[in-house]
Amino acid sequence: MSDMIPKITAALLPLPISDGSDGVKREGQRRAAVLMPIVMRDDWQVILTQRPETMSNHAGQISFPGGKIEPGESAQEAVLRETWEEIGVEAKDIDLLGRLPSFNAVSEYRVTPYVGIVSPDAQIVPEPCEVAEVFEIPLSFLMNPDNHKPRDIFFDGREHRLYDMPYEEPDGIHRNLWGMTAMMIYRVYQRSFTHEA
Repeated sequence: MSDMIPKITAALLPLPISDGSDGVKREGQRRAAVLMPIVMRDDWQVILTQRPETMSNHAGQISFPGGKIEPGESAQEAVLRETWEEIGVEAKDIDLLGRLPSFNAVSEYRVTPYVGIVSPDAQIVPEPCEVAEVFEIPLSFLMNPDNHKPRDIFFDGREHRLYDMPYEEPDGIHRNLWGMTAMMIYRVYQRSFTHEA
C-alpha cells in the first residue's frame, strides 16, 4: 500500500476555504480545526493523542490534535497552532496535504479536519494539561476496511452508522478509536479508496 499517500492527497479538498463552509451554521456553534498527522517511520503511521482523565471535556478519549479557532484566525492557522500547543510539533515540520469537508460535531462545534505529513525528525512534546499520551497506529491498519467495526446508533431522530476501530498494540495495550476521531479516519478511507464523498 505504498501508494496510500497519493490516493489520500488526491481525495482531499484544497487547503484554502473560499466558500465559507467552515463557518458557524447554527446559533451557539463555535469553529474548530483538527489535524490527522501522518509520519513515516518504518511505514506510515498516524499520530494520535489520549486526553487526560482529569479533563472536564472528552476525558480519556483518543483524538487528533486540534481545538477552537480563535477570532481572526483561519482554520488552517488554528490547526497548526493547536498542534504545536498540544504535541509540540511546529508548523515548519508539517506539510498540510488538504482537508475534509467541515462538519457539525455532536458537540457545539463546526469542525474542519486537515490531513498533514509530519517530519520524522519533529520533536513531539505533549502538553500534559491537554494530552496524557501520544502514540501511533499504522496508517495501513486504519485504511483497512476489515478493521472498521460498524455500530448503529439512534440520534437526532434517525439511525446513524458509526465505525469503531479497536487496535491491539504489539505490547498488548488495547486502544479503541471511536466517535469523531474514528469517523474522520473513516471519511479519509471512504474518499480515498471507495471514491465516495
